[in-house]
Amino acid sequence: MMPPSLFITTLHPDIINSHILTRLDAQSLSSTAASSSYLHRLCTHNTLLWHSITTNTWPSLHDPLASSLISTFPASHFSIFSDSFPSPSTHPHRPFPIPSELISAVDIYYEGNPVFSRVLRTDTNKVWFHCSPLWIDLLRPNEVVPTHLKLPPNDDVQWLNHLQHNLTLSWIIIDPILKRAANLSSQTAVSARWHWLTEELEVVYAVVFEEEEVMCTVKVTCCGKTMGEMQVREVSLKMEDMDGRHVIGKDSMVIMQRAMESVKRKRVDGKERYEKFCEMKRERRERLMERDKRIDMLAMFLSFTIFAFFFSFLSFHFH
Repeated sequence: MMPPSLFITTLHPDIINSHILTRLDAQSLSSTAASSSYLHRLCTHNTLLWHSITTNTWPSLHDPLASSLISTFPASHFSIFSDSFPSPSTHPHRPFPIPSELISAVDIYYEGNPVFSRVLRTDTNKVWFHCSPLWIDLLRPNEVVPTHLKLPPNDDVQWLNHLQHNLTLSWIIIDPILKRAANLSSQTAVSARWHWLTEELEVVYAVVFEEEEVMCTVKVTCCGKTMGEMQVREVSLKMEDMDGRHVIGKDSMVIMQRAMESVKRKRVDGKERYEKFCEMKRERRERLMERDKRIDMLAMFLSFTIFAFFFSFLSFHFH
């Protein structure tokens, strides 16, 4: 019996492209491309197929800016998919050129259907970007985006759980110099809550870079009144370390570029890593508080000892 790997090579490439590859979903197609050099060549060279897959998955890639950048990638739309679909991780240090700009391609979905897409250019040449905490706002000041979703009569936990599973987000960051990309979102939300003061809904997506002890979070803030339309008021990205400090732009660039070059492509549970990171951050904060408490106690003891010594010295001197 002929092995499957040999049998597939007897088929005409047009038959494989037209009647086999077009029936596969994106994940299956990507796995097929990795199964043999012959199939890899057929899969990666089918530019029309990958263009359809990536733009259907991420509508923001229809944007002329994103489309023109992707055309410069080694394997065009196949490259952007293989870079952006898995959760990124980092690998050992390696120097990269710093690009003059970063391109963000962001898509928000509800129950798998796109509700908002945008491409944003971030200038990385400015001094303030390198020295200030990384903070990318997708929306313009005072901009509010309609979603056509109706808020329930009761703002209960059930609605939060529903949104946490059905309001998904993709944030693809593209480096025009490296011609690589990475998805800095956990896709599904890691947390959702009503803000106690503003009564706005905050949905958080996160990716943890364990080697760097850094977490990248995307916060979507929604507003609206009961039984009215839910609107998106804020979509922002930031990075923070294990001590809760924001990562500055220069350092965040290094982390993102390592993620783009990473060879680790295993999908992981974003929420699990997020909760683990938060737990480690809490334990670290408690250890620091305990250390500061001991230092304060030692300082008080030394101060009391010094005071007692001088008091005794003065008492003995005057007597």
